[in-house]
Amino acid sequence: MHTETILVPKDYTLEPVLAFAAAIHQTPPADEYIVDFQTPHYLTPFGMLYASYAIHAFLAAHPEAKFTPINYENYYAGHMGFFQACGFDVGKAPGEAAGSEQYLPITILPVEDLQAEARSQMIEVGEVIEAHSRELAKVLTHQSTGALVDMLTYSLREMIRNVVEHSQSPFVAYCAQYQPHKKQAEIGILDVGVGIRTSLSKNPHLTLESDRDALNLALMPGISGKMFKGVVRNAYDPWQNSGYGLYAVSRLCGLGGKFLIGSGDAALSLKPEEKKYHPIQHQGVLLRLNLCSKDIKTLSTVLAQIMREGDALAKNLTGMEQIEASTASRMLSSEFMKK
Repeated sequence: MHTETILVPKDYTLEPVLAFAAAIHQTPPADEYIVDFQTPHYLTPFGMLYASYAIHAFLAAHPEAKFTPINYENYYAGHMGFFQACGFDVGKAPGEAAGSEQYLPITILPVEDLQAEARSQMIEVGEVIEAHSRELAKVLTHQSTGALVDMLTYSLREMIRNVVEHSQSPFVAYCAQYQPHKKQAEIGILDVGVGIRTSLSKNPHLTLESDRDALNLALMPGISGKMFKGVVRNAYDPWQNSGYGLYAVSRLCGLGGKFLIGSGDAALSLKPEEKKYHPIQHQGVLLRLNLCSKDIKTLSTVLAQIMREGDALAKNLTGMEQIEASTASRMLSSEFMKK
């Protein structure tokens, strides 16, 4: 019987986890796989979420093989639902932990549940997502009001809306942690839907030649696969997608934080003074949000400024017959690096 060992990284920061998720699919065929979780040095919400998804997908792709986990004694990872999200009966299930002490465990939220809740209350699904997002923000921060609660609510709402309205994914998965002494939060979100390039390809005004092109265009204000020049807008529908969600959230992360979006074979990470592409393989969308509220007094003021700048950018874009990814890339670099 042939055995292979899969070494899960000790460091769950961005680069090691992206590398692990790409490399696991290159593991040679075997009758048994030893999944060695080792002793982690540093656990992050996005790292646990994406690593667990990659392991679970690998298990699902090898149903005839035997999988044996070792070195899975880490209490925090087990409490966050990490090992069960990987596919092993160890620790709590995803979403089982109540969420306290400034964290939200790995949680898998079926899109059907959100839609069913909206139907039962006879309201728009956007309102259900808004309510869920605010409750998640309150749990995460142990606060009822304030700039950080507003920022997290807005960011979670826009990201979950993108999954429900565009992705065709059966679920949205997330994990988060808040560090009160830094006034910083990290949120990891993923879906397994059609991906950004497929979603944006419905817009006839976009030139899309790669997943990297799609990422740059997705972060531009007013860019959407559903709303574009020629489509009639409903002035009475506040939840009609405007294409501003990803733009605004990425700019919020730029205020002392970090942002990552990935889909298909490319991921794009942004932080002040740095823009970087990463090779990945993910059917759907990955998001990592690092938000900092220490310099923000009111979210409404900051968002108003971001939206004003976004409106100016959007007017330039709508004047173009075809919007090139290279144009979006240049605009994105200058926008994210604004203080």
